[in-house]
Amino acid sequence: MRFLVPALTCASLLLAACGGNSSGSFANTSADARPPSVTPPATTPDVTPDVSTPTANRAANCTAFAPDAFVTRNELASGQRVANAALMLRFLHYTDDHIIDDEGQTVNGLGVSDPINPLFESAQRLQEEYSDEVLNNMIGRSNDCLKDFPASFMIVTGDSADLTTLSETRRFIDNLDGTFDQLSAFEKSCVANFPAGTPAFITQQACTRFTGRGVPDSQSPDPDIADPSFQFTLTRTLRQIVNQLAAQLGRDVTGATDPTRQTLTQAPGLPQVLRCSEGDEGCENSALKTPWYVAFGNHDGYLRGTVPVGIGINEASFLTTGRRHIVQPKEFIQEFFETSSLPVGHGFNMVDAARRDDNDKRNDGYYAFTSGNFRMIVLSTVIDGTDPRLPTDLIRNPFALADGTVDRSQFEWMKAELDKAYKAKQLVMVFSHHPDLAFAEFGMFAAAVPLDLTAAELDAELASYPNVVAWLAGHTHIHRVRPFVVTATEDGALTGSNGEINTPVVCKKPGVAADGLPHCRGFWQVETASLIDFPQEQRLIEVFDNGNGTGTLRGPVLTHSFERSRVLAEADDRCQFYLLDPNSLQKLSSDGGLDAVCSFGMTRQGTALDRNVELMFRLPRF
Repeated sequence: MRFLVPALTCASLLLAACGGNSSGSFANTSADARPPSVTPPATTPDVTPDVSTPTANRAANCTAFAPDAFVTRNELASGQRVANAALMLRFLHYTDDHIIDDEGQTVNGLGVSDPINPLFESAQRLQEEYSDEVLNNMIGRSNDCLKDFPASFMIVTGDSADLTTLSETRRFIDNLDGTFDQLSAFEKSCVANFPAGTPAFITQQACTRFTGRGVPDSQSPDPDIADPSFQFTLTRTLRQIVNQLAAQLGRDVTGATDPTRQTLTQAPGLPQVLRCSEGDEGCENSALKTPWYVAFGNHDGYLRGTVPVGIGINEASFLTTGRRHIVQPKEFIQEFFETSSLPVGHGFNMVDAARRDDNDKRNDGYYAFTSGNFRMIVLSTVIDGTDPRLPTDLIRNPFALADGTVDRSQFEWMKAELDKAYKAKQLVMVFSHHPDLAFAEFGMFAAAVPLDLTAAELDAELASYPNVVAWLAGHTHIHRVRPFVVTATEDGALTGSNGEINTPVVCKKPGVAADGLPHCRGFWQVETASLIDFPQEQRLIEVFDNGNGTGTLRGPVLTHSFERSRVLAEADDRCQFYLLDPNSLQKLSSDGGLDAVCSFGMTRQGTALDRNVELMFRLPRF
């Protein structure tokens, strides 16, 4: 056992570099992927609502919307949203918020590995100092929108935290609850394990210092985006590590030191500006004004989103800084029951009771709930099963890295949920962290990952139900909207395709509809960009019944107004140079400009077809 911790730590050094906000399959997720037979639709102005419709039932028009023109897409159904369309559902889609303990990267984040290759890029971002402020600003902007256009709920499709630490998870919950320093489930359980009368300083060291409670996040000086040393990832990493270390030791932005500030041994809570509760005089903190739900992301269950180590990491951290506790999936779930907003548990309370009470700690991350006439199916696409070729389950599928999948037992559960929703004549929305093209079969080490299920099988099952409207996801940090189109061949067989995946489909309702086409038309695949990377945007989702057999899924992009972070995020996305990127080396030598060595080239915002969209679909006749 004495050799286990160093061995696992070394394994972490090798694997953590692969844990980015984009998986090894990013190259397979082109924003331009479209079914080859589809003609891109024309840009159309937003439909003017009927003035007789109550405001809450009109198509939302909020100041937080991105200014892009709305685009109607007709790959699944013709027409457009009508002026008097009936609102069926409205909700917020957040994803990849990545609340980050930026000063923890050099220990648990292993950010020093980031300069190596753009496929591994994830940390030492220029804007990471402001992940809390950006999320809180987005919450405030969403609330302004909800005043006139109330939503049924908000759902976060994963990566609420970044380094998978307890303090990041608590900061995420505090942001959405509009408060700070709420007691954690970890601390409650930890203190309960000590005998009565244990001195407070012992329980503080053993239980409280990991949570961030009582300790404000320190402030490092903002990077200078005009300084080339911040544009090249290697020198940027070194400079940010020095700045973060100085902040940990107590220096604030003025250069002053204060021993009561964050130290090397205490995890950080919310930054000072947010250390207040909504309603306090001058408080900038605000709670989201609608119920909210959570899905699992790879950064919520693995160290830095890639290293599924069950033991050794926390032991090593305790011996080094002693300030960070990496949460396992079960611990992550438990934290959402310590909240001041609804529902308590934020979706995990909906997990089947028998499954929550069994001995398997890794199968509690998926659930379903009903909103109006919709059944919401929330999947856990984090690969947390064991690799049968390994002699221990302490390391789980190490070659999957940040990629996703769904295991067979969850797939069978999902099939049962789809069947129940169809029999109940409910429309279905599916949510997960990974989209299909970020599943492990498309990953860097696909051949080395044993999988129960392919993305094609999952797509085919969803497409076999005419009441499945959309599958919403995140993970890729880009806006991307694709139709999974079902068409009939000459012999009447059905096939589904999104341009990358092609698979046979068997419709649960045989025959054809009144227009002579199959009842199963396919569904929309909607990916929303992250709040940590440029363009730092999320979405509002609305579903309308047009009264003519068609529906419209409307997905305007939501923007924040915390400009201090936006400027840094845009610079971060535009100018990064990687040591092992041949394209960067070639472009640098031939073009001689920093703009030529961009990692993502400002493509995360997607095309006009991926942003403010109105997606037509065929309403089912059960």
